[in-house]
Amino acid sequence: MPCPLPASGTALVLIDLQQALFQPAPRPHEADTVVHRVNSLAARARAAGVPVLWVQHETTASHRLAHGSAGWALADGLHTATSDVHIRKTTPDSFLHTGLADWLAVRGITRLVVAGYASEFCVDTTTRRAAGLGLAVTLAADAHTTHDKPHASGALIRAHHNASLADLTSFGVPITAVPAADIAFTAAPAQADHWVHTPAQLAALYGQPSEAALSKESASLTAPYRALLEASPFLVLATCGPGGLDASPRGDPAPAVLVQDDHTLLLADRRGNHRLDSLRNIVADPRVALLCLVPGTSETLRINGRARLSTSPDLLARLAVDGKLPATVVVITIELVFFQCARALLRSQLWHSASWPDRSALPTAGQMLTAATGGGFDGAAYDAALPLRQKDSLY
Repeated sequence: MPCPLPASGTALVLIDLQQALFQPAPRPHEADTVVHRVNSLAARARAAGVPVLWVQHETTASHRLAHGSAGWALADGLHTATSDVHIRKTTPDSFLHTGLADWLAVRGITRLVVAGYASEFCVDTTTRRAAGLGLAVTLAADAHTTHDKPHASGALIRAHHNASLADLTSFGVPITAVPAADIAFTAAPAQADHWVHTPAQLAALYGQPSEAALSKESASLTAPYRALLEASPFLVLATCGPGGLDASPRGDPAPAVLVQDDHTLLLADRRGNHRLDSLRNIVADPRVALLCLVPGTSETLRINGRARLSTSPDLLARLAVDGKLPATVVVITIELVFFQCARALLRSQLWHSASWPDRSALPTAGQMLTAATGGGFDGAAYDAALPLRQKDSLY
């Protein structure tokens, strides 16, 4: 039965279809047929503007899957395109330490079509993790495969995982198993309205990123990135959760965030308004992003990672100011860090005082509260008490 999926918000994820896993004999179940089905599925996805992502496993434990080796390359017969995206991974989970979740979230992807190798390992783990992240999954039922095992044939393993994954409902998003030939993508509407609907349209508008824009990425703090971070007294913490997105300003005398090691940051949660928007999001969804600024410096530092909240007495004491402890410490594990070029700050003239607006012409905090409550808040009294209140409650 045909299974049409909207092209907008859908991505095709093809896992571990690599030379060392498909050659030599014994080969996976229906190896050549799976390659054919994957090629056909990918071609239909590209035609509809659906992004095609190739996930490739790598390990230093075996030269067969060492990054860049002949075995690590995609299997013979697979067709790729310059618009395809390539993701490197080191575990059965295509999301773990890869940045895949962020890549999908930034592009508004809420549905995945999954195929590849091996049915019981990387395909299964990735499908479950995707559903756990709230992504609906359509499993290309005959376009994932594995080798025969002593306990079961590759065909039986595939059939078992098609049935068991499609039977999972507790994630709250659907997981379905559909023959690859029945998966169709409904193309996005024509651009008569001038809206951009697909990654393919974006690629046509902007072209490919420069080598420098890609090579500046790091999975940990380099010495220059650490120096920039330790000079930053101000950052914006971005989070996401069931209630939506949040971007929260954070600041302390530099550094605003303490470097524990090249992979771990410590951010004090100081006294504030107790809305807890960021913290509620972190408890529900650990993904975070930081934008760190250094006064007078036009380059900024961007960090993507995952966060947890800690009340460890040792951590609280490390981040105390004038003997006052933060309520919690946000412990951030870095997944990706890179610098943002200076253009945005140069265009904004943020550090040029001559461009700053007259503060007296801008609304006060009290005036904004009065307007937000339809006049039901005494903004004048709030403004009068604010300087002393801020001074006494800063930490």
